[in-house]
Amino acid sequence: MILSKKSLPGKRERSMIWLSRFLLIFILPACNINDAPLGERFELMHNWEFSQSGQEEWNPAIVPGTVHTDLLKNNQIPDPFYGCNEKNLQWIGQTDWVYRTTFQVDASLLEKSKVNLVFEGLDTYAVVSLNDNKILEANNMFRKWEINCKEFLKEGGNVLEIIFESAENRFLQDSIALGYPLPGGRWNQSRKAAYHFGWDWGPKFVTAGIWKPVYLEAWDSHKVEDIHVVTKSVTNQKADLQSTFTVESARAENASLRVINAGNGQQLAAEEIKLEPGVNEYALDFSIINPILWWTNGLGEQHLYELEFVIETASGKTFEQSIPYGIRTLEVVTEDDEFGNSLYVKLNNVPVFMKGANYIPQHSFVTEVQDEDYQAIIDMAVASNMNMLRVWGGGIYEKDIFYELCNRHGLLVWHDFMFACAMYPGHNAFVENVRQEAIYQVKRLRNHSNIALWCGNNEADEGWHNWQWQRTLDISPKDSATIWEGYKRVFHDLLPGVVNKYDPQRTYLSTSPMHGWGREESLKEGSAHYWGVWWGLQPFEMYLEKVPRFMSEYGFQAMPALATIRQFQEPEDDFLFSDPLKCHQKHPTGYHTISTYLERENLYPESVQEFIYLSQMVQAKGIGLAIEAHRRVMPRCMGTLYWQLNDCWPVTSWSATDVNGNWKALQYKVRDLYDDIIVSVIEHQDSLKVFLVSDRLEPTSGNLYISLVNFEGQAQVQFSEPIVLETNKSTHAFTVSSSELRENINPAEWLVRARFETLSGEIYQNEKFLETLGNLNLPLALIDYEIQSTEDGYLIKLTSNAFAAHVQLYLSDSHAWFDDNFFHLWPGEEKVVFCNSTLSLMEFESQLNVCSLRDYLMNN
Repeated sequence: MILSKKSLPGKRERSMIWLSRFLLIFILPACNINDAPLGERFELMHNWEFSQSGQEEWNPAIVPGTVHTDLLKNNQIPDPFYGCNEKNLQWIGQTDWVYRTTFQVDASLLEKSKVNLVFEGLDTYAVVSLNDNKILEANNMFRKWEINCKEFLKEGGNVLEIIFESAENRFLQDSIALGYPLPGGRWNQSRKAAYHFGWDWGPKFVTAGIWKPVYLEAWDSHKVEDIHVVTKSVTNQKADLQSTFTVESARAENASLRVINAGNGQQLAAEEIKLEPGVNEYALDFSIINPILWWTNGLGEQHLYELEFVIETASGKTFEQSIPYGIRTLEVVTEDDEFGNSLYVKLNNVPVFMKGANYIPQHSFVTEVQDEDYQAIIDMAVASNMNMLRVWGGGIYEKDIFYELCNRHGLLVWHDFMFACAMYPGHNAFVENVRQEAIYQVKRLRNHSNIALWCGNNEADEGWHNWQWQRTLDISPKDSATIWEGYKRVFHDLLPGVVNKYDPQRTYLSTSPMHGWGREESLKEGSAHYWGVWWGLQPFEMYLEKVPRFMSEYGFQAMPALATIRQFQEPEDDFLFSDPLKCHQKHPTGYHTISTYLERENLYPESVQEFIYLSQMVQAKGIGLAIEAHRRVMPRCMGTLYWQLNDCWPVTSWSATDVNGNWKALQYKVRDLYDDIIVSVIEHQDSLKVFLVSDRLEPTSGNLYISLVNFEGQAQVQFSEPIVLETNKSTHAFTVSSSELRENINPAEWLVRARFETLSGEIYQNEKFLETLGNLNLPLALIDYEIQSTEDGYLIKLTSNAFAAHVQLYLSDSHAWFDDNFFHLWPGEEKVVFCNSTLSLMEFESQLNVCSLRDYLMNN
């Protein structure tokens, strides 16, 4: 079966209660649950079967689903993720497929004045027939398709059939018709998730299928098309809001509109209206007294008002919809300043430093992602002190539950439109298709309080200006002008126009980054993607010099957990680099690039497990340095979103957590460096500097202690003074010459410890070695541990007879989450780590491994 993901523990009881509630109040209102609803919805997600086009062998299909998952569940293909199976399964994406079902219709449905067939998601080129009548040709994975089908329905059995044309084959046809080369991948001719065509972290599985719900929607007189809520003004005393109801009516009728605070039952507004034939739009103003504001994770409460919107007609028909709504002011500030041109988020009039990551789809086959997977990844982001996720433009517009969970847990969303790393057609048919997609998605998502901004595309502008596309594809000046005009038509005209019309309170950025990473302007204006580290093989120290206004992409690869590798290769293949390991590394020079950076640390792994551990250590060190560099120069830099949060399959990639939710060393580092206060210790150009950075909205008093500590635990105090951290600010606290610091010590046997203790007893600490990892003279440490059963897992109590650096705990064959990992263990202290696991005690003991950096240096 398809590889599954293990949920991260934390807030489980509260989260699952909310999840049940979500299903009731957020999804079901689309088909009203009152006795006399305005409309009715009849699900068509059962009794499906599928076949390869032109063949008569039919097999059961799951809807929503994809052809790949249906083939797998019918045992017609092996696990696509195992070994190098991907290579032998490309025929699926090059084949046309047919899906069909038979459903019953009774006379009462046919008596309705309107019956629509609704597809919330068809992937991608689909011809739909109902009782042998062609009723739809779809060509966009990201659109909702509605067809008035009443005239084609009959009482009794009805046959619905969909032919899915290969998106890969269609690319060739559309490219020839276009008449000129279009830079980018095979996704650029279609409105389909780009990552399905393969990426440098993901496999190529060009899917097809019914990937979202399909149903009949029937009504007689009125249909509610949309309800939109905006905050007009906010003070401590009152928030003024406006709701807009859009209703399509077949006849005139009196009705009433109501807005209710479901949390306390208070009616906030009511109005009598007259519905007229056609499309009606009514605005209803209301206020909330002494509003509780919505804040991001770490800054305050994520309070959501459960607003209920009700329409009741004179004939007794009712529609209800619940919208969880956060009251806040949110502004994305782009203005000239002393550093260039800014890009930062101002929430409730407070500039907020954005701490987060780039999010990609959680699975190559999007229908395999379950509600609990969304819960787990949002729990993880919250536990890692994040306040923003970027939905990357090569993926999908996510399910409602993703945005709802982000909203409830205080995560802002930077949302790309689904365009990435390519140029796109600018002809009328394509542009109109994009227009309908954008209108649908903006209207669908705009009520979520946590959408921070809309961005036109990922790296398309940079690709055009920096990646030599015109030269490598030998594009003529005439065609170049046509391509650029098409780009401007979509990203400079169409998309900002849609946002301005349908979501005018939010900011639109045409692209990310604003300038390529090799250009001086990239550090002064807007967002930046800095890939000099990794792609340019530049040292990690370049992160200290290449600090932009908002870093929306940067990263470094590391291998996944051993248990994840075990899912695609057997133990006998555990050598560097087996064919399965190569097939699960999509960057052309990935392992070589990792090795280059390992060698700079004087690290030379000889086994798979050594490569896992050391690549994760170096990833955490490099990206950790970047995060410190970004945070300590605020307000010049006001955001850091590393690439990437998660994976869509088992792979060596830039992710900080692998596809099964196993945290790499980087995720633990991120949790520390995204805390509300950090102590930043950086040695560069013969000076060691300590900064204290606070995101708090009030001053914080405490004491700062800076010491040199050798591996035997002996300390030399360098600094010890009280300090007051100002509100929402970075403070330069200490500087010393590196030469002076190292004068009377062997730097291979010492580290710098900087610790800030607040007056209320909170401790924030950072420890930095004075030598590269491979040159440390670490003592041989014997780590003892005891395992104790506890609720949801085990407690591991660890002690060591000597200093043990970067102690790692992992299970050899099972996925697990440890509440701490890759920590230093000093003699004389006990460290207790919780591991969430359902294994028996015997199984847990047999799989648990405990090691430290010294163990991996013995072979170097």
